[in-house]
Amino acid sequence: MSASEGLRVGFIGSGWSDRVQIPVFRLGGLTPQAIASANLANAQRVAAAHNLPEVYTTWQALVASDSVDIVSICTPPHLHAEIAIAALAAGKHVICEKPTALNVGQAEAMLAAAQAAPGRLAIMDHELRFHPQRLHMRQLIKEGYVGSVLQARFDRLGSERLDASLPWNWWSDAERGGGMLGALGSHLIDLARWMIGRIESVTAQLQTGHLYRLDPTHGAQRQVTADDHADLLVRFVNGAIGAITVSGITPGGYGMSILVVGTDGALKLDNQDQLFGMKGVYPGGEWEPIRPKNNLPAVEGLPNQGPFTVGSYYLAQTLAMSLPMGETLLDDAASFYDGLVVQRTMDAARLAHQTRTWQTL
Repeated sequence: MSASEGLRVGFIGSGWSDRVQIPVFRLGGLTPQAIASANLANAQRVAAAHNLPEVYTTWQALVASDSVDIVSICTPPHLHAEIAIAALAAGKHVICEKPTALNVGQAEAMLAAAQAAPGRLAIMDHELRFHPQRLHMRQLIKEGYVGSVLQARFDRLGSERLDASLPWNWWSDAERGGGMLGALGSHLIDLARWMIGRIESVTAQLQTGHLYRLDPTHGAQRQVTADDHADLLVRFVNGAIGAITVSGITPGGYGMSILVVGTDGALKLDNQDQLFGMKGVYPGGEWEPIRPKNNLPAVEGLPNQGPFTVGSYYLAQTLAMSLPMGETLLDDAASFYDGLVVQRTMDAARLAHQTRTWQTL
């Protein structure tokens, strides 16, 4: 890799990479190099749309390419562990989509592979950690703006799974890691840990909206085994309590929001990513807007200004600046250890739902 080329990224999977990662990573200073998809037509379409030099029909071929420095895994979750372990063994840096894997055992194997490759970057794509307002909110909490945290709420409410015409695919299949808890609940669990602290215990209720969907490959109705909605209650080691709701069956699609209440104040991030604070919480208290310390302009050229897209841009920018300096342990990135803890929390939440109990982590 020459200095003029930049860090070259190979993307495995043609969905999220096409919609967001490839154009956004390029804007952030990385060099999209290759795409791999089991569907050749999809791979060729993405390569043509984004001017990628290399096209592969197997992830193994992409991982083996000498022209790829970073492997971005954007596949269904049941493939994450195998690809991540192989990519690290091949000397690649790895960015893995969430959820981490299918279960704790796979996540532990991924962490072991990362620990065996100390000179390689191995992170989860929890890009919300790099979103400026969320970074600012975390900093204010750490600086004592709210005092001792009493309670926190993390919500993501959408309506996409209400559509009965959506076909059955891996999203509907628990055995392949489908479901809202894994797809988006993992992000909120990670944010909760990152902002508030270690989670001590969890209980949960999961729900599926449409129990059957049409499988286009067979032309027949097929049972949905994954969740469309998850409510989690958590206790943090520091004594705070938390609520995490992730939904694909809430009409109106309110979006994402965070509320943190403490002994000395409160903070909230609304669904427009506007940050507000209230010092000395009291009945009838007023929310005051909190301006970013660094007044960053909107990034031009992004596919949208949603939090995942904006976070992906700043993640890419951080990688483009840090990796050439040999920095593979990034302060704000979610490591494979963080991914393991999130996986452990999700597994415990599913068990709590099945047994109607609290589960200690």
